[in-house]
Amino acid sequence: MTRARALFLSCVLGLGGAVACASAPPPKPPPAAETSASEEPDDPDAAAAAWAHEVLDGGLLAEGGGLLIASGASLMKGDEEEARQLLAQFVAPDADHVALTRSLRPSTNDYKALFDAATAPKIESGQSKDWASGKAAIRPGQGQTEVKIASATGADLAAWTGNAKEFPAGYKKLGKHIAPNATFYRFKFVEPGKDTGTAYDGLAFVNGHWVIAPKPFRALEGKGAGLDEEPAAEEPAKPAGKKPKGKKKKK
Repeated sequence: MTRARALFLSCVLGLGGAVACASAPPPKPPPAAETSASEEPDDPDAAAAAWAHEVLDGGLLAEGGGLLIASGASLMKGDEEEARQLLAQFVAPDADHVALTRSLRPSTNDYKALFDAATAPKIESGQSKDWASGKAAIRPGQGQTEVKIASATGADLAAWTGNAKEFPAGYKKLGKHIAPNATFYRFKFVEPGKDTGTAYDGLAFVNGHWVIAPKPFRALEGKGAGLDEEPAAEEPAKPAGKKPKGKKKKK
């Protein structure tokens, strides 16, 4: 270090950096590195925004120290439109139904958020065998390329109002054990132009992601969800009509 530079530094440090000694001018700063016309100066906010954008495109968005599940470039909303997009993956020609279904397995906290404290562990326990089998699969039937959806809240199912009648009758008994604000979806895969097909239920959006707890009422009967069984075709509704008259007895 030269004597002039040492003198300069000692003066600056001695005065807290407020002034410099007049007897020794500060050394000239090194020439700035050349930058291209397109290069922008460092901006912490811009850098943070760019990082967040990259993370978002990757499927996760960091916010407030936490992670939020994202779908593509937008946060998951958990509405019917998103449910349709999710279920459309199951009718794709190359769909891996087992893998897609496995991604919808609820956690213990998910069961607790959907059902009351006494019922949640029963349903989780009843469905655990289905999930553990590795064979659980939501699978449309041959030629069933369209999806029909109906939704009902826990409050609707408890009072058996709204779209509750679109669900299996077992939900009527289970309704009082479902969180009132939780929304469940019943869906079915159908052939184009048809109303009946292969039906499932128990799809819900909870804790920031989609899960399925099908036929939860079966757990109250000591049964599993049946996800590892071959799906049964939905029976068409019987047309309303007059009851056949019995034969009149001869007097």
